[in-house]
Amino acid sequence: MCLRRDGSQGFPPPDIALRNWFSSIPDPTDRAGVARKLHGVMCSLLTVLHTRLEFIASEEHNIPVLTLTQEALHSLSKTERGEHASLVRQRQEKLALAFRDRMTGGQSFQGSNIYRKTFYGEVIELAMEFTQGSVEVPGSNPKSPSRYTHKMGGGVKEAGQKLCRFVDPHGLLDSDTGSRWPLVILAFDEAHILTDTPQDTVWTLFSELRRTLRGVIDFPIFSLFLSTAGRFHLFSPEIRSDPSNRITNSYLVPLDPISEISFDDLAFPAREDTVTLDRVVQLDWISHLGRPLFGSHYDALGNNEAELMLFAKQKLLNGKSAIDMDGPGSLACLCVRFALEFNADALSRAVTCTQVERHMRLCVAATTGFERMVTIAGSEPLLAEAASELMRTSTENPVRHLANHSDLNCVDRGRRGELVAAFIIMQARDASLPKSAIGRRWVSVSDFMQALLPSSAYEILQNYLPTCWREGEDKPFGETFADYAMWFNHVIRIEDGKMINAENLWKFITRGAMIMCVNNQYGVDIVLPACVTTGNLSHTTVTAILIQVKNAERFECSIDKTLFDAMNPFRVGLFSDGQLPRPVIRVVFALASGEAGVLFPTIRQRNHHYADPFTAFDVWCAGLSPDTFRCIGDDLVPYQVLLERSLQPHDAFDLRETNDPRLDDETRAARGHRRRMMAALTMYQIGHNSIHI
Repeated sequence: MCLRRDGSQGFPPPDIALRNWFSSIPDPTDRAGVARKLHGVMCSLLTVLHTRLEFIASEEHNIPVLTLTQEALHSLSKTERGEHASLVRQRQEKLALAFRDRMTGGQSFQGSNIYRKTFYGEVIELAMEFTQGSVEVPGSNPKSPSRYTHKMGGGVKEAGQKLCRFVDPHGLLDSDTGSRWPLVILAFDEAHILTDTPQDTVWTLFSELRRTLRGVIDFPIFSLFLSTAGRFHLFSPEIRSDPSNRITNSYLVPLDPISEISFDDLAFPAREDTVTLDRVVQLDWISHLGRPLFGSHYDALGNNEAELMLFAKQKLLNGKSAIDMDGPGSLACLCVRFALEFNADALSRAVTCTQVERHMRLCVAATTGFERMVTIAGSEPLLAEAASELMRTSTENPVRHLANHSDLNCVDRGRRGELVAAFIIMQARDASLPKSAIGRRWVSVSDFMQALLPSSAYEILQNYLPTCWREGEDKPFGETFADYAMWFNHVIRIEDGKMINAENLWKFITRGAMIMCVNNQYGVDIVLPACVTTGNLSHTTVTAILIQVKNAERFECSIDKTLFDAMNPFRVGLFSDGQLPRPVIRVVFALASGEAGVLFPTIRQRNHHYADPFTAFDVWCAGLSPDTFRCIGDDLVPYQVLLERSLQPHDAFDLRETNDPRLDDETRAARGHRRRMMAALTMYQIGHNSIHI
């Protein structure tokens, strides 16, 4: 049941008749009347569902028919009883699948099918009859609220009992102890409409519906309230704030919020040494990673890439198919590609909730009352591909979208400059995609480096010998990496440094992901997995481009050998002791250097007379400039905005927390100066040092 508001875009589309019924119920002066109508609609829903399932059972010949009598059931052995229970499960599953197919076939963003509309039309018609002919019945005990029954057919309790008996006549799937097997799940999608009305009362439609559904608490019927809205905390309020006295007095205990969703359930198996690079870039592979919504949509459409990508774009943009430069859809595209994290203040939380509600961000965990909430951008390469296409058609590069976004102050700044580096890397990756091989998706290591570095530096690199090398591997860069490629279109922020080991590194290629390392990861900040283009993906076929990012001015346009020493692939954990390492590329991004340039170790630094334990090519990239990074092009200013922001712990000194249009530049500067004076000696600007000037 989708209760999405009128005018709010999304998928699945709203069940308009049912939503309008719920919207018309609230009357803050007639709580009893509201309860009567809710009993009516739920009794009608269970009754019509029962009728439809009976018809489906008569139509579908593959649905098991249960002919066993109660007397015959008692004579069954334990084994025979288990076999009969298995038959009941098959009956439930086939009934559910047949009903779902009828209810969801042909759905689109624009509307539902005729079967579904007719179903809810019958529910509302019967609910109106119930409301007019129902009578009030006292609760089962003094603390229980009244319930309502129809003089001809009972109420919610009776309708629920009949439905359960139809599916499982003898209750074989139910249990008196432990977890219960649900026969029926009532799912209310976009259910926050229930918590919003009526206003200015101690009760809501949700609290009254919760009371109504207690009529089926003795039956295996489970109610699920689904909401991605920023108000979803109202489904699990703090106990002391709950509108039910029986909850605040601990007579009843509410369930904790459920944040877990299906993820990777339809993904193809990706065991080591079984899949190739060419396989994991194919559309069917990437569409089955992440939420099953996309994999099932692919299966229904066949190999219709245009339609699937349009669907992914609309999901990402909440129904739209084009990106707004400064809207939440633009931020959503950046989130899925760069794994953006948000700050913990109230304004940032509101932005985060909008991303969860309408733009596919995942809520991983939430406490009761939603006092704390953990959200992430999931690793879904299909969404990342959709975001990439949307950004390309917007005529602006991703870095401009973020640097100019009004919600920039809500995004975690990345104190090491790693966010700036990720944008540079992704821009180089996008630029290196082959124009002639449409759909190939992976890029060669050489093409990536050509898109990353200026032409002159790339020409040097192609003929450049390694800084250190294993015996027999003293060969130029172009020859060494001729058969190596990379596939990534989004970032995964790892939480365990062990994930960059080759034993795990190949897995990131199966998802099309580059790696943002944990804070304080030894010697490396970003890892770009690379592999040979032939053979299957495994720990023996992968290597990496290791990147260390520095945004301190002391790292200039001169090589600091100690940084490369710290990027020893065995010390950082890329390779394990005893493993035969493939050649690696080590790159330092000295972003704050005042002088721009790309440097390579000199011949003198490379001469030695012994074999090294690994082969490495070293590149020192100094300065945030097109003279260092070819892909920056005309986007230098937005890159500088992000780099400067990474050097500051907050935006308070520039008053970026406010968008007050009446705040002119002079006033902003004066207030900023006063704020700097309050933080004496914390930074070098004049305000922090005012008494010393």
